[in-house]
Amino acid sequence: MKILRLFLSIILLFAITDLAAAQTQWINNITVSEYNVTWGYNEIYTGMDSIGYKTRIDTGMGNNDSFVNAWEVLKADKEERKRFKSAIENELDIRINNETSGIEMMDVESALSQSIIGKTQVPDTVENRYIVTYRLKESIYNASSVWFLGEPKSPVTIILPQGIDVADISGMDNETKNIDKNTEVTGYFSNLSNKRGQITINITKNTSYIVTSPVMNNSPVMNKTEIISTEINENITEPASGISKQIREWSIIGIGIIFIVIIYVFKVRKNL
Repeated sequence: MKILRLFLSIILLFAITDLAAAQTQWINNITVSEYNVTWGYNEIYTGMDSIGYKTRIDTGMGNNDSFVNAWEVLKADKEERKRFKSAIENELDIRINNETSGIEMMDVESALSQSIIGKTQVPDTVENRYIVTYRLKESIYNASSVWFLGEPKSPVTIILPQGIDVADISGMDNETKNIDKNTEVTGYFSNLSNKRGQITINITKNTSYIVTSPVMNNSPVMNKTEIISTEINENITEPASGISKQIREWSIIGIGIIFIVIIYVFKVRKNL
């Protein structure tokens, strides 16, 4: 009996330890291109935090029956997108040259985890995904700094476009840089202030990198195309005019022959 109690106590201890290990985690993946920024968020709940998250959905958007249905997840997805968009509109989490005037938020996408569906009291790993897209009015190659606002101590990966050099980074812990075709910076948002992690990357354009521009209408390629097109039209027109000339000449000859035949016939009949 004592052994059974000891065994149950050990199981209970492991269960409590597992629930105590509950956490909420943010993972940030940011890709910067010349005129766009895409920020992907992974929101992860485990243990007791997952129970609390599912319970909030069931009580706040569902029918409070301790079970999250698919329609409740769809409703929560819609509300999460609205919440995300509203929070970003109140304060953009990106700045270029320490300004937000040249940045426009284009879209917020979300995909809530299917593991939310089910009994609320069962702990699980819930991983939600969000993607926010921004448009830059000016080329990133004209910028001198990029600033990001994130969750303190949350991991972040920032990919910068080809031709951008990193001069300095502040507000990032455990910083590592991987320089290949693009520059990739990884680390964690520093806990500089309460619930605010702020990373500033000072950047410069690599002088050896040439930014490609769209082909203009007066480019040599376009002129060459027009010349070729003209030559083709002329080649098509010349055979047609030659054929018409030949038809006209043969028509005249044919009419002449007919007249000669008619005159000959009249002469023969007159002699008869």
